[in-house]
Amino acid sequence: MKSRIRRLTGLMMVLVLITLLSGCSCSNTTVIDPEGDGGNLSKDYDINILVPETPGTTVYSGSGVTIDASNVKDGYVAVKCESKQNRLKAQVMLGDHSYNYDLASDNEYDIYPLQMGNGTYKVRVLENAGGTNYTPLYQAEFDVKMDDTNRVFIYPSQYVWYTGETSAVAKSYEICDGLKTDEEKVDAIYDWVVDNLTYDKELAKTVESGYLPDLEVTMKTKKGICFDYCALFSAMLRAQGIPTKLVIGKVQPEGITHSWSQVYIDGKWKWMDTTMDGKGHKESDYTMEKEY
Repeated sequence: MKSRIRRLTGLMMVLVLITLLSGCSCSNTTVIDPEGDGGNLSKDYDINILVPETPGTTVYSGSGVTIDASNVKDGYVAVKCESKQNRLKAQVMLGDHSYNYDLASDNEYDIYPLQMGNGTYKVRVLENAGGTNYTPLYQAEFDVKMDDTNRVFIYPSQYVWYTGETSAVAKSYEICDGLKTDEEKVDAIYDWVVDNLTYDKELAKTVESGYLPDLEVTMKTKKGICFDYCALFSAMLRAQGIPTKLVIGKVQPEGITHSWSQVYIDGKWKWMDTTMDGKGHKESDYTMEKEY
């Protein structure tokens, strides 16, 4: 079985699938002071997280595209494409709503969330035909029926990518060591991210379209833009089994595009912003456009 292996800024993160827990794939490995974690771990931790699977039991394919919809009940779909000369996009649609993603033509799976709820989804892959024009290569439709739609936000996916070997996951175990409640874990991880990361103004000036967070780089440099802050915060909480959304939208009065978080705790979604912590904003200042 293959899972998505993404090379970001020269770092390779390998998805390790070891055992099954309650019918879901989990990575179960011991991490000992992983390189680049931005700080030594106090002890070894037994890592046990939900990770995507691509068993091939429900597959749609054509024109070099493969769509694995075997585990849509868990809130994700896997897409891959054989080598193409031009840039590729994957589009995930439900009714009038859609999400667009970059797709590498390396014949390795990318994982996309099904965050729009239950219904009949359409997934299609498009190839650049020049400029901003794209030509459809292949598409598939399938029904999604999740018992718990919040489950989408405890799995890794393209914008919040991690594995059992990702140093941020091990760090989350250290931060939460001895803590009993989800609220305690959320507060502890929030404080760690706020206290340890510095906003990267230079990256904010030069970031290009298609940028994806690399958690290993963020952990090593302790710097990032709001996208990086939220991806790290989300990964750490998801590794603890706490549903967490990475949200993109507008924040006022600045009127800027921004990324923040929503965390499911005590039966409701709680707004949190690790980047603008302590800068006087309130939840009504934020307008969500997309959630991942």
